[in-house]
Amino acid sequence: MDRTTVLSRLAAVCAVLAAVALVTGLWLGAQAQPVQLLRPAPASQASLFGDEARAQGPSGTRIGSPQDLIIRNQAVFLPETGADGLRYVDEPMLTELGLYPLQLKTVRLLSILTVLGLLALAAAFWLGGRWSRKVALRAAAPAPSERA
Repeated sequence: MDRTTVLSRLAAVCAVLAAVALVTGLWLGAQAQPVQLLRPAPASQASLFGDEARAQGPSGTRIGSPQDLIIRNQAVFLPETGADGLRYVDEPMLTELGLYPLQLKTVRLLSILTVLGLLALAAAFWLGGRWSRKVALRAAAPAPSERA
């Protein structure tokens, strides 16, 4: 196999890998949902505040602000839901199970960077193949002094 064919095939492989990275990023992103991490309050504290606190969601300490996260283990979700489909997650259970949720913005960033990198590599391989073909054609062409 000559250099031109190898570079062309490497360019095609990079283009296919870019498509796979794009589809994988979109698939993972579709699993994200709005989540609020929560450290639940003890039952005695929850009963102290009664139904008024329940109207605002489960009682406990909210950790950070709501964000889109990818959490695949359904055991960490609390039964209550908030406005606009906000799901509450038991943060101590996440720690206990050793789970680390993925942020949607991180998945999107890595997906975009991977796709762009692979497409740049594919373009470089393709251009290298074109240049290699051009050099090979020049080398195969007769010299100007031989034509006369």
